[in-house]
Amino acid sequence: MEQSRIPGWLVKSIWLAVLLLLYLAYFLLNHARGHIHSLEMAVDDRIPLVPAFVFPYLSIYALLAISIWRFLRAETRIFAIAALAISLDLVLSYLVFLFYQTQVERPVILGSGISSSILSWVYSVDKPFNAFPSLHTSMSTLLALLWWRTGSRIEPIIALWAALIIASTLLTKQHYIADVLGGIAVALVSYYGAVRLGNLAGARTNLLS
Repeated sequence: MEQSRIPGWLVKSIWLAVLLLLYLAYFLLNHARGHIHSLEMAVDDRIPLVPAFVFPYLSIYALLAISIWRFLRAETRIFAIAALAISLDLVLSYLVFLFYQTQVERPVILGSGISSSILSWVYSVDKPFNAFPSLHTSMSTLLALLWWRTGSRIEPIIALWAALIIASTLLTKQHYIADVLGGIAVALVSYYGAVRLGNLAGARTNLLS
């Protein structure tokens, strides 16, 4: 029996709206609530502050935009899995932010160069809360996994880009090592969860067609 299907463009539009709403929801969580934890370890103090890494830190938004554009051009099922994975990543992170909020102690920036000025601006607009898990880490790791899944020839470049972003979270003193480890864990759960759900949905569609 022939099944009526939602047009691909509509599916992609709905997912884009979901992603936008989830992204905006972060600003509702970016403030202190109740007891705040610290996951700082002794080894975190040994990591230097390198203001120049603010550039790869901010480049996460370019990576996200390029990735979404790439997945939008793919078939609907591939985009839906990517959007689901990103949504899971955000939702899981937000749940931790709600029930186990953490804070990072930021250093005083003494430099006067452009990178120091930009990092000071980042500190001023991004509150030091909701550090665990690191969204920069989880999102860049997840995007690298999604690019790997598409079999793209530039995946090694994306992986290197993601590694620089992860390193930047520590070298800009925006996160602790525990935050990075938590971000990687969230990315893996989100990726494999989305792929699993996508495969189940695909199998169900094939059975009904």
